[in-house]
Amino acid sequence: MNVRYAALLFSMLLVTACSEKDKPKNEDSIATSAALSPTQNAGTTAVPVPEEEPSDAVVRELMFEEYRELEKAGGLPVTATATGQNLTIRAKLFDARKEKCTPSPQDPPGWYECELTITLSLATGGKDPANKKPSEQGARIGVKWDPSGKWVAQ
Repeated sequence: MNVRYAALLFSMLLVTACSEKDKPKNEDSIATSAALSPTQNAGTTAVPVPEEEPSDAVVRELMFEEYRELEKAGGLPVTATATGQNLTIRAKLFDARKEKCTPSPQDPPGWYECELTITLSLATGGKDPANKKPSEQGARIGVKWDPSGKWVAQ
């Protein structure tokens, strides 16, 4: 019973100590940190976030870029938990169609979670996924507005 109280006390002290580090020391530091954004410190001007969500073409290209990166890395290594067998899954993306993009209320402006319908094939054992019959499935990708003026994957 005493161990529980000690653990509870320790965790409360840890949370309190961590939260104190994040608080500014005085009001002047709050004003200074709010006035100087990272883009102003770098000496560049940020391109404002557009009103509209990312276009179909942008979301499609970002999804294809993810799959190109996966292929460049040699596939996705996985382990079958039932057998312990190690495999490398390779994927070939044939098509990606944006269904919708929704902004998250807790994320900054310009951040979206986009739903797509993708057509792809998967292969293991060194086989070429392009030779497999593709199938459709749902997918999601995080997209955000970059201050440089373009949409990027999160």
